[in-house]
Amino acid sequence: MGIPRGTVRLLLDEARARPFRGRLLELGKMAVYATAGELEHWAGAQGVALAPAGAVELSHQPELARLGCLSDRDLFRRLGFAEVESCDISDWEGADHVVDLNLPVPATLAGRFDAVFEAGTIQHVFDQPQVFRNLHALLREGGRVIHGMAPSSNHVDHGFWMYSPTLFHDFYATNGWRIDAALFFEHRPFWHRGRYQSAPWKIRRYQPGCLDTLAYGGFRSRQVGLFFVATKLPGATADRAPQQSWFARHLEPARTAPQPPLSPLARALDPWLLLPLKGLKKRLERLLPRRLPPVVARY
Repeated sequence: MGIPRGTVRLLLDEARARPFRGRLLELGKMAVYATAGELEHWAGAQGVALAPAGAVELSHQPELARLGCLSDRDLFRRLGFAEVESCDISDWEGADHVVDLNLPVPATLAGRFDAVFEAGTIQHVFDQPQVFRNLHALLREGGRVIHGMAPSSNHVDHGFWMYSPTLFHDFYATNGWRIDAALFFEHRPFWHRGRYQSAPWKIRRYQPGCLDTLAYGGFRSRQVGLFFVATKLPGATADRAPQQSWFARHLEPARTAPQPPLSPLARALDPWLLLPLKGLKKRLERLLPRRLPPVVARY
């Protein structure tokens, strides 16, 4: 569980759009792969005023501390939070609260937080509906959940789950939350001396339907991560099961515009000519440039 450089910069964008304040809860004890100097440099470049720095608090992980990487508490306090707490399944990394997210969160934590942050945590929890109910329960009205680096394509066996961005979009939209950020990025993880040193990410904005052409193998060997932010509005819930928006886009129009039946000639040629041509078309498509949304940032 960690906060790589690209996620730090996306957090800075979020802080510029709506300054952080109040109390934050991390799901999992985060390792930060950035130094105080890097944070200050990026904040200046992105026009974000950081909270005053005290003595730098280094990472709880010794190998990152030796490289000058910040602690999770120091990072989030510099971003504007007055209080930073963490929860985890055990206290082996010094979490403030021991919580099993497969179960309802304790009543003592309900409604206490202005933001809940996770990056590489919830995919390890089996009961996903309960995870989302817990996110709702932990937040005050007006609070926001931040999925800082949710694993999508090509994270096999990293956790129980890999996430399609439509999950976050459709769940939060169906349950009356406001979606403040919906982004995805391809990355090739690279580790050096215990530190995540990925090349800059090409950040792209997600809209339902923008990845339809890439649904079957379109990302090839690349890994994909997601950055989503949603605000708990008055009346927002966590118990409405979303219908995937793909069906509204594709199945409803198909009902109103039925396809004409194939001619006898087309039916005769289909297995001998059209099927091989379709296979050739698919192979050629893999060699052509992919249709992706434009890059909105390079972090």
